[in-house]
This record gives sequence, C-alpha cells and structure tokens, in this order.
Amino acid sequence: MEETVSALFSKDILHEAAGYFSLEIASLKEVGSFENYVFEAIQDGKPVILRLTHSSHRSQEQIESELDWLLYLHNHNAPVCPPYRSKNNKYIEQVQAGSTYFYVSLFKKASGTVTKLTNESYNQNLAYDWGEATSLLHRLTKEYQCPEHIQKRPLLIDEFQQQFVPFIPQDMLLLEKVNSVLKEIKQLSRETGFGLIHSDIHSGNFFYDGEQLSIFDFDDCSYHHFAHDLAMPLYYTLWSSTFNTEEDKESFAKQFLEDFINGYQTQCPVSSEMYSQINLFLKLRDCELYGVFHKKLDMSSLTTKQEQLLSSIRERILTGNPIVTI
Repeated sequence: MEETVSALFSKDILHEAAGYFSLEIASLKEVGSFENYVFEAIQDGKPVILRLTHSSHRSQEQIESELDWLLYLHNHNAPVCPPYRSKNNKYIEQVQAGSTYFYVSLFKKASGTVTKLTNESYNQNLAYDWGEATSLLHRLTKEYQCPEHIQKRPLLIDEFQQQFVPFIPQDMLLLEKVNSVLKEIKQLSRETGFGLIHSDIHSGNFFYDGEQLSIFDFDDCSYHHFAHDLAMPLYYTLWSSTFNTEEDKESFAKQFLEDFINGYQTQCPVSSEMYSQINLFLKLRDCELYGVFHKKLDMSSLTTKQEQLLSSIRERILTGNPIVTI
C-alpha cells in the first residue's frame, strides 16, 4: 500500500467499517493490503471478507460497476464470491479519512483452499477446472449489459496507461518497448473475443475444493481481450515454478495450456486468433508488473529477491521476449 494511504488508515476506521456490517471486531484478521485493505471476519457465526478501498484507487462509481457485474455473474451460477448488503441495505459504505474516503464492501468467503500450482505440484484437474471456470465467466459476460445508471468499467489498456505507465522509469528504450506492446494491442480487433473480464485470475485470486474454483478479487475487472485471461494463469504458474532449462519450461507451458484450454472449451471455443495473442499478453503482464512494482515498492530498499525479479522483467521487456514463447 502507498505510504500516503497507509498514513490515513487506522483502527478507528477499520472498526467503523466493520460496524456497518455487524462484524465481530475481535475476529478481524488482515489477509491483504497491496491495493486494498482486506480482512477476514465473522458475521453471524460465518466467515466473510471485508474490503476497504481508498478513494485514490477507485471511485464509488467504479466499485458499483464492479459489484453490478459480480452480482450478475453470481445470479447466473458462476463460481464467484458475491457482495453482501450492510445494515443500511447498501453494498458500499464509506468512511471518511481526512479529506478522502475508504469505500467498504463485504463479500462471501470463498470455499475451498488456496492452491499454488507449480511444475513440481502439477494438478491436471485443477488446470482443466481453472480453464472451465474462466470460460464460464467469458460466456456469461457476452450477454452482460451494463445498466445505464452504472458507470462502465474502464478499458484495461487505458487503466494501465493511467495507473502504471507514469511510474515506469524514464528510460527511452524501455518506454519505446512498452509503447510498442500497447500499440500492437490497440490494433487488435474487438469484434470477437472481447468483453468485461476479471483480468487477474491467478491462483492467489481463487480457492479450490478439488472440483470447483471460487473466484474473488474483481477489483481489476475491465474491458479487454479474452486471450488475456488465458495468458495470466500461464504467466503466474510459470512465475512460481522452477525449471532447469528453457526446454523444460516450454514443455511444461505446453502441458498446462493443453489442459487449461481443454477445460476452457467446455464453455467457449478457443480460436486460432486467441491462441496467437497469448504471447502478446504475456509481454503486457511484464510491462504491467514493472509499473506496479515501481508504484508500490520503495526502490531504495529492495530485497535481493525483488531486485532480481525487476531485473528479469526489465530484460524481457527490452529483448521483446515473453516469459515463455507459445
């Protein structure tokens, strides 16, 4: 979390937020604080998830748009974690913090457990179910119409340019490579395989019970190409894996994609066009993360691991090579 936001957050703000949903104060346990403050809590004897979003990150209108789509998906039996209403019958409450606000929402806690997929713990069923769940969201979003009174979620490419590009170091060659990726994406057709997507369905954003995913964290949902949601699971699975050679990495990537796409095609077809776009969106994720890390991390006090991570991402951007070539 940015220092300016951390300085505003307090126990009083947290307790006021929890009060809107009648949560047990003693049960509050922080589970995340990267872009939002996220807490697990107990409401009427059941576990729930409390999220506080600072107004510098999202407007109330943007959150309303996120929750409208999330409720649509839930009402059509998608494996997602819906929001709950407050004591005031609202999905969003606000708590003042100086001249700013924290917007507060409550969600169902996902069923199952966190599952980190790597090459050493590969689960073919998980890869298949992951693809099927992703495809179900895509099938449903094709029919979703944002109500006129709800602000539409942004284009992912515009969000990236506004939120993270300004934080990328002013290195002319680096920026040239980033802009080249953005230009290529903007030239892609939006006639098919395009819509409102989660955009970040990695293994940290769902739980798995052995048969079905429970997907959460729709904070980054935006309008984008469906192929992006095929690239992200592959990117993060490779990121958390260790390989002896590039050949081993490519072989594993092929196996993962085969199982993932077999699951995906139970709900939607994968066109050759979508498949050919995966490399491009793997490159985009490197560009995004490079901007995210420069926005969120203190560059003067990086750990050795963080320095190595940033160096590897920078090298891939400069060479134009994705984390793996499909």
